[in-house]
Amino acid sequence: MEKSISRRQFFRTAAMSTAGAAVLPKFLAVQNAFAKRLQQAGLGENGFTNLRRQYSLAPEITYFNHGSIGTIPKAVQEAHEAYLRACETNPWLYMWGGEWEKPWQETREKAAAFIGAAPQEVALIHNTTEGFNLLANGLDLGKGDEVLFSNLNHAGASVCFFHQAPVRGYSVRRFDMPLASIPKLGKDDILNAYDEQISPATRLLVLPHVDNMVGLRHPVREIAALAHSKGVEFVAVDAAQTVGMLPVDVRAMGVDMMACSPHKWLQAPKGLGLLYVRPEMQERLRPMWVTWGQKRWAGSARIFEDYGTRNLPEVLTLGHAVDFQNALGSAAKEQHLRKLWEIFRQRVEADPNLDWRSPKSWDLSASLYAVEVKGKTSQQVFEALYPKHGMVFRPFSLPDL
Repeated sequence: MEKSISRRQFFRTAAMSTAGAAVLPKFLAVQNAFAKRLQQAGLGENGFTNLRRQYSLAPEITYFNHGSIGTIPKAVQEAHEAYLRACETNPWLYMWGGEWEKPWQETREKAAAFIGAAPQEVALIHNTTEGFNLLANGLDLGKGDEVLFSNLNHAGASVCFFHQAPVRGYSVRRFDMPLASIPKLGKDDILNAYDEQISPATRLLVLPHVDNMVGLRHPVREIAALAHSKGVEFVAVDAAQTVGMLPVDVRAMGVDMMACSPHKWLQAPKGLGLLYVRPEMQERLRPMWVTWGQKRWAGSARIFEDYGTRNLPEVLTLGHAVDFQNALGSAAKEQHLRKLWEIFRQRVEADPNLDWRSPKSWDLSASLYAVEVKGKTSQQVFEALYPKHGMVFRPFSLPDL
């Protein structure tokens, strides 16, 4: 009987080894095809001339809505499709055979480097909302603790705290930034607003790097330093609108946690998130869900992505999205986006029927801005421009906007 079991184990191991040997060459084939496609694109050589040809956008569409959900470059899309095709030839092997474990880690390393973090500080999650739900559920907040954020916070970084506060016993306070005065605000005004609102009870401060309504680029480093100096233990940043749009160095920011959605400006497949957790905070944060990986990944942020089964084709493609953005160059991209921002702002300010509702200084602005068409609701403007001209953008309607 023992010989029979041993023989079965031998043949099973041999079969896995043979099958596994075919996995890596297929992965390398996808890598090589992507590298060739990237070289042919000549992104660094041609700058941003004819960049649209690198995307699958319909010719009748003018896309202004990366703030909601981004486009994906053809080269990245083809890599994603190739991983999907390979995976479906033997799902068990590709998902559980182990040959994609190293590429998975390499993707984490690329993503971490892109935001200025170490791999063990980064979890590959599903979206920004998941990152903040992790905080609302798992941070050791309780009676007497306050979570503070402004009205510029996205719902994905806000609602979860209101939902968990009655259960966990902490309080939540939201204060108003003056939306109507955003174009007039300077850095000191923003810092003073946070300085006035932080209280002795504030234990967690949550803020957007760039909000999704008026595109105010918060001076995060200064706000984080201010908050910590006033006794705030944790500062968490929603970087959904900046990672991929502007250069981000999370360590230089001095924050404790940062989450983003790479399907926006990083132009990765939909359903991916990126979470940075400072090592000291990792010890204070309970995972939202666990399977078998807690001991294996102890001491790293990977414990926060302990899902079991992952969509590995999607995860691996994140590395290609990072490669594509790196090929564009962060400094060159910011320069290009700033030029577009200047042209757009000047055109708006020259038209009496339009009103610029975003910051007027690039240091406080980004490639996300609000324009009011006087006498029209935002929905009326959208219904006029999308059906007739194919312009896709996000209509907002708030009391002061």
